[in-house]
Amino acid sequence: MAAQVLNLIPTEKARERNYLQGKLAFNSLLGGQELEKVLPSREVKIFVGTWNMNGQSPPGQMNDFVLPVGMNHVPDIVSIGTQESWPEKFEWEVSLQETLGPSHILLHSASLGTLHLAVFIRRDLIWFCSLPEDDSLSVRPGTAFRTKGAVAISFCLFGTSMLFVTSHLTAHQAKVKERVQDIRRIIQALDLPRNYVIRHKSKDVTHNFDSVFWCGDLNFRLAEPREKLLEWIENTQFPLPDHLPHGYLHTDQLTTVLSDGAAFKGFKEAKITFPPTYKYDPGTQQFDTSSKQRAPAYTDRILYKYRSAPLGLRRGSSLNPLQTPVECLAYDSVPSIVSSDHKPVWALFRNIIRPGLDSMPLAAGLFNRDVYIEGMKRRLNSKNSSSSVVCSIQ
Repeated sequence: MAAQVLNLIPTEKARERNYLQGKLAFNSLLGGQELEKVLPSREVKIFVGTWNMNGQSPPGQMNDFVLPVGMNHVPDIVSIGTQESWPEKFEWEVSLQETLGPSHILLHSASLGTLHLAVFIRRDLIWFCSLPEDDSLSVRPGTAFRTKGAVAISFCLFGTSMLFVTSHLTAHQAKVKERVQDIRRIIQALDLPRNYVIRHKSKDVTHNFDSVFWCGDLNFRLAEPREKLLEWIENTQFPLPDHLPHGYLHTDQLTTVLSDGAAFKGFKEAKITFPPTYKYDPGTQQFDTSSKQRAPAYTDRILYKYRSAPLGLRRGSSLNPLQTPVECLAYDSVPSIVSSDHKPVWALFRNIIRPGLDSMPLAAGLFNRDVYIEGMKRRLNSKNSSSSVVCSIQ
């Protein structure tokens, strides 16, 4: 009975080396039995957030962004991409860690100029991750101060490979072709994965992973006059009902790019029901009143893509064959944060996970210990400072 409960391996079998049946063994670390034990539903929830910070420090409380109301549980994986990031990158990562709490650790982070990407994961899942990798590209290589380009992080969880990308594309209303060119350059230039072998590695980095999540300030605009957009926003109640068509999304440049296949082939986006996230007067809820008079736009977006072959349907899986490997459960903005001229945007996904190969280079439990310890210190100090002592006389 003890052997059944604890899954003990007899020494005799270990000597014979026959308890491990090939690379994808049922009893292996990344095999089906361990997957069923760690993730009985064979799926994870993934949070993806994007925010152009306008170079400003974040608010003291990040709950509205990282732990939004309506999200019942802390997701298993949290990926936050920022553009025009706050220069204090360590402080930003600690702020995210403090918000998430001790259940999650910073698996990996990477930056390029003012671009930053951080991936946190539930700490009991770090033993089942491959070694994370990152890559980046500046689409303005001649400039010393890198503000436009992309940063990517990839890894495997059990046997499902994931790629997270954040990017900041060329600005201005008329430069659609330049933004499309940026996307094509990024997709061709990012060299991932590198540490583990895959069949038929593609020059298109998005073809090399089971799930791809791309977020950022993509800078696509609405092709409508500013006055018309302001009037529409003023007379519209958000969030928009799911059954109603979006007022001006048919004039959105990214929607057109996605529909005609000019870029982001195979990517999807959940329905937008929130107001435009750009451009606000910092510190207010008012759209740009400066001399530039920028028109409101949905510059901040989250796209996703997955392999057409269903995941998790191998080796006798009982999963529904009609179930998509990735599903977007929520997509929203954060109007309460006013420190930037952009509003943060977040999305919650369900991602199916399948068993993996023990030959994969494991992360072996590595994570950013300094960020974790500092985040926990501040979380504890914040809790203590907000509490009060009440003396009652009996």
